[in-house]
Amino acid sequence: MVCSIFFGGILAQDCPMYYPDMENAQLEYKQYDKKGGLTGSSIQKITSIKKSAGSTEVTVAAESFDAKGKSLGSIELKARCEGGVYYIDMKNFMSQESMEAYKDMEMKMEGGALEIPASMKAGDVLKNGDMKMSFSSGGMTIMNITMNISNRKVDAVESITTPAGTFECYKISYDVAMKMMMNMKSKGVEWYAKGVGMVKSETYSSDGKLLGSNVLTALKK
Repeated sequence: MVCSIFFGGILAQDCPMYYPDMENAQLEYKQYDKKGGLTGSSIQKITSIKKSAGSTEVTVAAESFDAKGKSLGSIELKARCEGGVYYIDMKNFMSQESMEAYKDMEMKMEGGALEIPASMKAGDVLKNGDMKMSFSSGGMTIMNITMNISNRKVDAVESITTPAGTFECYKISYDVAMKMMMNMKSKGVEWYAKGVGMVKSETYSSDGKLLGSNVLTALKK
């Protein structure tokens, strides 16, 4: 699960974001299984930052690789901050292998924005998020995917150290329910740092067993 994510000046006070405020900045991640074995990697590169009064939109090119470095596909992600709220693109929670399989089809999407408020503290409850994606070809629907992220809360504010450095992070936990041919449920924990983005994430089965992790290993500006 790839998942992502930041400002200076006056906008930072009103609308903090979770990506570096610099075009061409690059975040590199490595994914591990439950035993710590490398399963893949990913790179997120900021291709565009557009600012207007009270809002900022960031476009990110994300590419995933397998454990041997072979590309598994790329996807464009969007993030924005508006009215003191930061919005995460829920496509971050989709595997890029899945997205690559439908890249030549027409896609329709409803919802898909997950909120992070400007001001947070341990114990805060955050809004749920919903996304529905429909893929079609020749006027025929091939696949429907629905996702619901619920029970989101800020567990703590803590310092996290990775190969990319040490970051002060908000630790956010949540539940995921996804339907893609079959129903799947899981749990997640993510650590976000202002001005950087996602520093680390962990995915768990519905009964709380660790399935894997995603770690920021390099930050290039």
